[in-house]
Order: sequence, then C-alpha cells, then structure tokens
Amino acid sequence: MAPSPLRGLLFNVGFGFTVSLLLMLAVIGMGVTQMAQINSELENVVSKNNVKTRLASQMRDSIRDRQMLMHNIVVTNDPWEKDTLFLQFQEYGERYSKDRQRLGTMLDTPEEKVLMRELDVLTAFNQPIMFNVIQQALDENNYSALKILQEEAIPLQNELMESLNRMNRLQREDNETALGNTFVAYQATRNLMLVLGIVATLLASLVAVLVSRRMLTQTRQLETERQKYQTLFETNSDAVVILDDNGFTDCNPATLSLFGMDSVATFLGTPIPQLGTPIQANGMDAMEHAMQWIGKARNQGHAVMDWEGVRQDGSVFSAEIAMHAMQLEGKPVIQAIMRDVSARRATEAAKEAARDAAMKMAHAKTEFVANVSHEIRTPMHGILGMSGLLLKTPLDGQQREYVSTLKSSAESLLHIINDILDFSKIEAGKLTIEAVAFSPVDLMQGVIALFQARALEKNIQLTLSLPEHPPAALLGDPTRIRQILLNLVDNAIKFTHQGEVELSVAFETVKDEIGCRFKVRDTGIGMSRETQKRLFQAFSQADSSTTRRYGGTGLGLAVSHQLAGLMGGRLTVESVPDQGSSFTLMLLLSPTTLPLVDLPTPAIKQLHGHILVVEDHPVNQKVLAHQLGEIGLQYTLADSGMQALSLLETQAFDLVLMDWQMPEMDGLEATRRIRQLPGDACHIPVIALTANANAGFREDCLAAGASDYLSKPYTEEALATALEQWLHVPHSAPVRASLLNLSALHARYPDNLALVEELAAMFSSTTQASLDVLRNGIEQHDIETCRKEAHALKGAAASVMATVFHEGAARIEACLKDEDFACAATELAALENVFRAHA
Repeated sequence: MAPSPLRGLLFNVGFGFTVSLLLMLAVIGMGVTQMAQINSELENVVSKNNVKTRLASQMRDSIRDRQMLMHNIVVTNDPWEKDTLFLQFQEYGERYSKDRQRLGTMLDTPEEKVLMRELDVLTAFNQPIMFNVIQQALDENNYSALKILQEEAIPLQNELMESLNRMNRLQREDNETALGNTFVAYQATRNLMLVLGIVATLLASLVAVLVSRRMLTQTRQLETERQKYQTLFETNSDAVVILDDNGFTDCNPATLSLFGMDSVATFLGTPIPQLGTPIQANGMDAMEHAMQWIGKARNQGHAVMDWEGVRQDGSVFSAEIAMHAMQLEGKPVIQAIMRDVSARRATEAAKEAARDAAMKMAHAKTEFVANVSHEIRTPMHGILGMSGLLLKTPLDGQQREYVSTLKSSAESLLHIINDILDFSKIEAGKLTIEAVAFSPVDLMQGVIALFQARALEKNIQLTLSLPEHPPAALLGDPTRIRQILLNLVDNAIKFTHQGEVELSVAFETVKDEIGCRFKVRDTGIGMSRETQKRLFQAFSQADSSTTRRYGGTGLGLAVSHQLAGLMGGRLTVESVPDQGSSFTLMLLLSPTTLPLVDLPTPAIKQLHGHILVVEDHPVNQKVLAHQLGEIGLQYTLADSGMQALSLLETQAFDLVLMDWQMPEMDGLEATRRIRQLPGDACHIPVIALTANANAGFREDCLAAGASDYLSKPYTEEALATALEQWLHVPHSAPVRASLLNLSALHARYPDNLALVEELAAMFSSTTQASLDVLRNGIEQHDIETCRKEAHALKGAAASVMATVFHEGAARIEACLKDEDFACAATELAALENVFRAHA
C-alpha cells in the first residue's frame, strides 16, 4: 500500500482525473444529447414537411385533373364519355378529400392552419359550382356550363391551386428554416465543445484526447447532416439557385438541365440577361425586370415573378420563379426556385381555344337551325294555309280524307320543326321564360279539348281531374306549361290502345308559393327502367321498334324536361311495361291577382277594312288573299317594299301586312320609310310577317316601327286575332290610337273608378311635358336627357295601358341607341300628332 501522502496524491490525481473524466463525460454527453436532439428534430421537421408537401402537391394535382375532366365533360357531346369522365371526376374528389384529411392532422403552425381554413372555405364555395357545371353539361346545356366554368369554377380552382402552392412554399420555408437553425446549433455546439475541450486539456491530457476524439466524431456527424441537406438541394426536381449581391453563387443539377448547360461553372458565369429573352413578356428589359423582382424579394422577404427563359440551344420557355431572402453562413442571399410552366401555359391556351371553338360551334349550330327553320316555315305556311282553305270547299269523302291527311302531316312536321328550334334555343341559352297571370283550370281544359276528338277516334277515355278549390290565377309561363302538357297528353294517347288517359293536378301551399303537380297518367304500353333512364335524352326513344311503329324524333320529352328545369321545376316518370305510364310536372308558382293572360281562342269574327298586303311569294299571296276574304276584309297586293310605299302615298289603307324578307327592299327598311311618310300615313298599323322564330326577333321588328308580329306559319285564327286588335277605327277616319286603354284599366282596377280617372288625367297632364323635354333634347342632341325621358315615358305609358305611346317611346329609345336623332325626331313627331289629336 502506498504511503499516505502518496495515497493522497494518488487520490487527488485520481480525483482530479475522475473529475476531469466526469467533466469530459458530461461534455460528451451534453454534446451527444444536443446533437441527437438537433438531428431528431431536423429529421422530424424534414420528414413531416416532405409528407405535407407531397400531400399538398397531390391535392393540387387532383384539382388540376378535376379541372381538366370538368372541361372535357363540358366540351364532349358523347353522353357515355361524359359518364366515364364524371366517375373519374368523383374519384379525384375522393382522393383530394383523403389527402386533405391527412394534411389537416399534420398542421402545427398558425400560418398553415389559417391557410387550411382558407382552402376549406374555397372548397366549400367551389363544390356547388363544379357540380352545377357538371349538371349543366350532363343536361346537354353546354353553353351555360361553359359560362359557369369560365366565370366561376376556373377562377375559384385557380385560387385553390394558388393556396396549395402557398402551402408548398410554407413547407419549403420550414425546411430552409430548419436547415438554418441546424447550422446555427452546429456552430454553437462546436464552439462550446472547443472551449470545454481546452479546459479539459488543462486538467488532463487524457481527458483532452478523449474530448478531441469525441469532438471529431461529432464534427463528422454534423458534416453528415450537412451532406444530407446538400443532397436535398442537389436532388430537388425544381431548379434552385443561390445569388448574392455579386451574382449567382450556386445552383443544383435541375438548373443545369433546365437551361441545357453541362457545368455549374458555366451557369455561374452566365449574366442574368443571357438567361432570358432581351425583352420580357411585360415589355421590360430582361435585366431591369430581374432586378425589380430581386429587390422586392429582399425588401418583402419573398416574391414570385414570370420569366421568359432562353436555353443554351436558343429555345425559349416560360418559367415561374419564387424567390426568398435568407441568411446563409451569416451572409444575406436570395434563394430562387424556378419551374418550367410552358406545358401549363400551353394547356391554358388550349382550354381557351377549346372554349372559343365550342362557342363558335354553338353559334354556328344556332344560326344553321334558324336558317333551316326559316326556309322550311315559308313553304310550310303555304301548305297549311292552302290545305285549310281547301277543306272549306265542297269535297267528296275521299278528297276530304286526302286533304285532312295532308294538313295533319304538315302540322306534324311543323311540330317537329318547333321542337328542334326550341331545343336549339335551350342549348344556346336563348329561350326565355315569361311570368304572366293565367288560370290553371282554363289551361288544362283547353288541353283536354284539343285531344277529345282524337281520343274518341281511338275509343280511349280522356278525363280531367281537378281539386275542389283550385287557385284562380297563378304567375308563370302558360305557353310553356301548355306545351309540356300537350306533349305529354299527345304521347299518352299515341301509346295507349285501350283504357284511359287522365290529366290531373294537385296544389299544395309552400310558404308564399303554390306547389303544382300536373300529372298525365295512361294505361298504355309502359316502358322498362332502362328505357326510363334515357327517356329525357335528346333524339332518344324506347327502341328502334317503337320509332318504326309510332314515329317521332324523341325531341319532345327532351324539350319538355329542359323547359321544366328552366321554370325551376322537374319532370319525372313512373312506368311499368304493359301497364302504363305516369308523367308528373312539378312547378313552384306564385298566386296572383293580376289580370289573366288571354289564351288562344278559335273564334273568328267578321272584320271590315282595307288591307295592304306586302308579300313577294305567290303562294303566300294567294293564302293571305283567301284568308282575308274569309274574314270579310278588302285587300290590295304589293310585290315589294317600293310598291307598297307608292300605294301608301296615293291610297288610304287601314293596315299593312308586311313580309319581312323580300328582295331589293326588305320589310324592315319598308317599315322605317312608312314611319317617315308625311301626314296620317306614318301612323298606319304594320304587322310584320316572318318565318324567323328566333328569340328577340319580335323586339327587333317592334323597334323598327312594326306594330305587331306574326311568325309563319300562322293560323287563320292567329291572323284574325292580330287584325282585330289593330282594326279598331272606321275606314274613313285616319288610323289613330287613343291615349290609353280605359277598358283595360277598368279591368285591372274594377272597384276603383276614381283611381282610373285619376291615372288617365295624370298621364294626359304629364305627357305634354315629356314630349317637350324630348323635343328640346333632340334639337340639342342631348343623348342622356333624351334616353332618360324616353325610358320614363315608356314606363308611364305601360302603367296606364297607353299602347301607342309605349311602343312609340320604345322606337325612340331604339333610335337613340344608335344616336340617330333624325329617326328619333320622326318618331317623336308621330307621337305629338297622336297627342294633339286627343288633347
């Protein structure tokens, strides 16, 4: 055993060594723990951010794919392809939802959570719009689908993709922050261990050696971590460059691939202007454009710019560059991430081109259908008119059967033409729905009356079932409702060989509106579930045998289904083969106390007057001549607009029937010139006759100066109704309309005679002032004053049933729309003459 001092020395040395060793162990343990913690935190951050980046990228890809599928659904005309695309569209939606759920559970920063809430809000707004686009497209309403897609769906989806791009940028920024924090921690740990190593060396060389070796080990570990992040930098699929005040300092291989270069040195030695076109897309010089956005990135911390890049082989590409200001080894630098977006821009251009092509195709189709309809309607008018006149002459049984068959076939062809035209209008989004007061009972009784004879011929019982207390009047479009019911009853009788056909209605109050269920039930041949699925598709029937046996185009139900949708309702079917079918039209209409709209009546009155017929087609001349004679009217024929003007200058007529399409001078120009004739001739009623049945054409005729409008082929009853409306003065007197329709006003306010008299007096007292304002405005070419006063006069005239002033003010508005003050002055003079005559 060693002596006590030696033992003390040894103890002290041992103690000192132990203390030194414990210190070194503590230093080593602290360093290892800190490095392990840094490494673990870094790996967790990177791993988690990579997963979040992948999920956000998948969500963005799902949105882009859904956007492409949605566009393809809109532009394709193949219903099977639409169904396939719609299934894919739903699959991408489910994938997006799953990725969002996973991503939502991984968010841990306020910025990410705020951004996710923004994504959820955008998604909530976007979902109904996307399904509206899909629904419109599946309903074959491509124009509306394209419009909603372009104006609502695509902008919202672009916002979604931009939010996801920001989510990716957050992950990249988090990775960069983690890398910076690791580097700082590495520096601090290394310095601490160096200081403690020196202290330990003073205590014991052995401890110093051990500490030095441990430091070397830790240094190698940190270097390994740096290599790991260098690998992330090198393997990034996006081009990443680092630049400072002196230019580029580093780039990754993706950058070299993007610009077609073979070495980092080549890229670092290339000036910024040589990496892009001399003049960028915004018209700025390349260097000026780059420095402007680099300055924004330094000042704001980040910036995103577009760049027209040039590869080493001279090819040009479009790039999007996201720049972030950061510190690297204590120096301020800019990290720029570049991505080639040429394919995306090309896709966007292709979408735009496809949209334009689809709109042009839809317009061309609409124009084609309108032209074909016009060309068919003109001879069809002659066929129907002549056959109707022939049936009024003495015929034997066989001759009458032949002529009746001819007239019935022509009416069937006209029905097909009308279906095609309605279908074209619906597809083009040009069919409008009215809202007028009508009696549902009168409407249904009229439908039944039309088919009673046909039902008796087939020995079928046709019945009408009404509730005990139906509403007196509803606000809706009786013409379109009647069109749907006529089609349903017609089909029911066609496909029923024995039994009955029943038209019924049920009413239910829903808040302030009335739910209407019009039902047509038959005991006919019925149909299978497979047939019902495609029943409302255009040009679709049960099967080919049905078409051969019963005829038809398959358009009627498609048009009826879409009309129901346009009126905010639904058309449904229930059917069992060999037992019959039941069609239900469901509408939500408002009750009203407004005067009922007049439904067409077959009564023809005997009229008196002298009519000027302006028609160039010989067959139509003969039809009109016989029809006018049947009504009791005298007529004079004019083959052209020029001849009509000559006759009006020398003879007095009560009304002009004006064909709108004529050579040399058409009806529009002839009517305008009639309104410019001197004296009373300019006030003569003009009824336009045209085969153009397009929406809005009636307004064009009235704006040109016509008093009314008839679309060929028209019935004798429709012609008589129009003539009766305008032949309301004796032949010897000039044709002048009263200031206002007192009988119509009394009908509107039956219990308030004082109010009717007050309205009449007020209109009479204020009209002169309006005419004076218009006269002064026209003389001074004050377009705004004239437009405002003409619009006010039109509204006031409509309120008191002053038809002449309402239409005259509308014609003045049309003149002012083209800033044609001479035309406006002519129309104003006509109104002043009427006013003076009744003042």
